[in-house]
Order: sequence, then C-alpha cells, then structure tokens
Amino acid sequence: MRRLLAVLALLAAAAACWWLWPADPVGELRHRWSPLARVERISAPQLGERIERWRLTASDGSRATGLWRAAPPGTARPWTVVLLGGLVTGDRAALLLPADAPVHVLAMDWPWEGSRRMPVLRMLRELGAIRHAALRSPAVLALGVAAAARQPEADPERVALVGASLGVPPAVAALRLTPVPRALVLIDGGAGLSAMFRHLLERARWPALFAAPLGALAARLVRPLEPALHAEATRRVRVLVINGDRDEMLPPGAIRRLHASCPGAEVRWRHDTHLRPRRLDVIAATAREAGEWLKRGAAGR
Repeated sequence: MRRLLAVLALLAAAAACWWLWPADPVGELRHRWSPLARVERISAPQLGERIERWRLTASDGSRATGLWRAAPPGTARPWTVVLLGGLVTGDRAALLLPADAPVHVLAMDWPWEGSRRMPVLRMLRELGAIRHAALRSPAVLALGVAAAARQPEADPERVALVGASLGVPPAVAALRLTPVPRALVLIDGGAGLSAMFRHLLERARWPALFAAPLGALAARLVRPLEPALHAEATRRVRVLVINGDRDEMLPPGAIRRLHASCPGAEVRWRHDTHLRPRRLDVIAATAREAGEWLKRGAAGR
C-alpha cells in the first residue's frame, strides 16, 4: 500500500509539474519539424483541371500530402497560397476554391490517418494520436511552403499561408518554422483554445461541469498551437483576418482574442455564420476578397 501511495504521489507531482511549467511552445514545434528532402508531383486530372497530388518527404523520413492547383495559364506573377482547412475537408480544400482563381494553391492534408468523424468519447480514447497529429500540423504547412516556393512556376517572394477554421492555429504557428511567407490570411478562426474547446463540448451537449475542465485539458495538450503565443511572429508578415459576425462555432471572446493576437492585422467581417465546405458561393467570395488583398499589397513590387 505504501508503495502504491508513493507511486501515486509521484504521478500527481509529475502531472502538476507538466501543468504548471509547460515546455517552450516554439521548441515543441521545432522538435516535430525537419527540412524538406523530396517533392513528388503526380498529375490528377480526374480531380479537376490543373490538379496534382503532391507527396512531400522531410529529411527525417516523415511525410505529408497535398493537392496543388496551378493558376490559370497567362496569370501574371500569381501568388502561391499554402492552405490548411478543416479536418474533414483536408487537402480537398483545393477543390473548393474557384478554378479560375488567379493564384497557385497547395492545400495540405492533416497528418491524421484515423477517422475524421468520431464521437467525443472515441476522441478521448485516441487523444495521444490526435495530439501528435495536431502538433505536427504546423510542420506539415512549413513543408508545403518549402515545396511550393521551390517550384519553377512559383515566386518565392509571393507565398502566403492561409488557415481556415480549424486550420487557423496551425497556420499561425507555422510562421515559427518558416521565414518564407510574406502574408497570412486567417478565415473563421479564434484564439484562446481552452474557451474554444469548452464551447465545442457544450455545443455537443456536454455539461459545463465536464466541458470546462476537459476544454482546459485539451488546450493544454496542444498548447504550442495557441495563436496568442505567436503574436510576435505575425508582426513580420501582412495579415488579413476574416470572421463571421454570427459564427456559431466560436465564442465571441475567441474571435476578439485572435484579433488581439495579430497586431497590425487588417480585420474584416462577413455578416454570416461559420464557413462550410458546401457553401461554394461564400468560399468563392472569400477567396476573391483574399486574392484582391494579396494583389493590392504586392502592388509596386
């Protein structure tokens, strides 16, 4: 019994230390990143015009995948957009953007091989694997940026990171891993992960008694993705933040905190709810708005 109590006391002390003294978030991100070693481009005309499937390999052997759509022929000095969207949409986000958008697009897939639709209890059972995948997502984006910037059709001085919905925190964090992007576009995202996770759990009808501590635990597990920790990194790029003023997926405080985490950002509002993959008209309008913003910022270069 004494040995059991001693072990429990040690475990409790270790848990308390982990909670109270978190590791350096930038160090944790860099621990999961390795430089790009190889790019494999595979034509995928069955998915659409000018679509390719990219397979990226890092120097440590880790891999990432994405879908590429080149800008329409004749586009003058297009920007290259490296995108991460929602977990379910993944790299197919490239297929949701208008085919005539005057940009190169590389939509990266989440580094998660399990089911992308699962009940909360199953998510809790697979928490370790989900955490690993989530913390790798900025490295996946950084690999995508490196791969895109190396291609002959891309201008390395006109590369933008784009995060949409769940992809917003990784997009902000990816700035810690790559100096290449000149612009950052964040669509329907928030900061303050604890409140965001709690909000999602309460929407799933979890009582506040459980939603609050579980939300705090989830945020602690993926703390390096917290946008509020990376405000310094956003200062070196142009930033556009677009949010819906009736977003049901985000608490208002999370949106305000994201805006505060991006000092100097241009903030715009849609009179709308959270962006959904099936709403192609809204996606097209948002893509046009972001594209025009990128183009204006590059005028004279």
